[in-house]
Amino acid sequence: MVYFVEKYPADATMNFETLQTRLLAVLRTRLRNGELTERRLARLTGFSQPHIHNVLNGARVLSPELADEILRRLQISLTDLLAPGEAGAGESFGGTAPVLEGWLGPGLPLPRQPSPVERYPFPAALLAAVEEPVVVRLSEDPRMERSIRKNDLALLDHARRRRMYPDPSSLYVINRQGEGLIRRVRREGQWLRLVTDDGGEGERISLAHGHLLDIVRARVSWLGRTFDLP
Repeated sequence: MVYFVEKYPADATMNFETLQTRLLAVLRTRLRNGELTERRLARLTGFSQPHIHNVLNGARVLSPELADEILRRLQISLTDLLAPGEAGAGESFGGTAPVLEGWLGPGLPLPRQPSPVERYPFPAALLAAVEEPVVVRLSEDPRMERSIRKNDLALLDHARRRRMYPDPSSLYVINRQGEGLIRRVRREGQWLRLVTDDGGEGERISLAHGHLLDIVRARVSWLGRTFDLP
């Protein structure tokens, strides 16, 4: 599902052409990110690859028939193309979470300060299950390439019980001497093993002189990609 941050303003002159433009922008971004290919899109929709190519490059018009197939096959709803505040856009959202200033990743300080202006919308059921929800942008992390990408957004859950007893299959925000990292974690007696995607041994952090909650700062409850649309 595609969500938009508040920097994407509501359009008072919403029409079908605007929705077409946004849908095409989503497709082009997915192509650039490697999430989709013209060949796969052609196979999914039943339209020829040359036709798909021409539509994506502006040589042909995106017809309602093709648009409907794209929405259905890629499971994109029309409300996913709306910004908060536009008609119907708020119906699937139950609230917003503040976005932290800065980035989370190797070599960067752990973000702590919420933005005074930027918030991110979520369904009510998702926010209800999260304690002290905040959103953070992730930077590139070569050791976690299977799980996260640069520019991903993460919704963080600060519930004490989920941090005290970490699930080895979940992702957590780790405070490594002021540096913020996304890692899976495994408790090994008085040690905390930081597990990465690259198959390495994984760094160990001693708990003998520090509390677990000072190191495991939050659990990642949701990961999403943002698309900068025109």
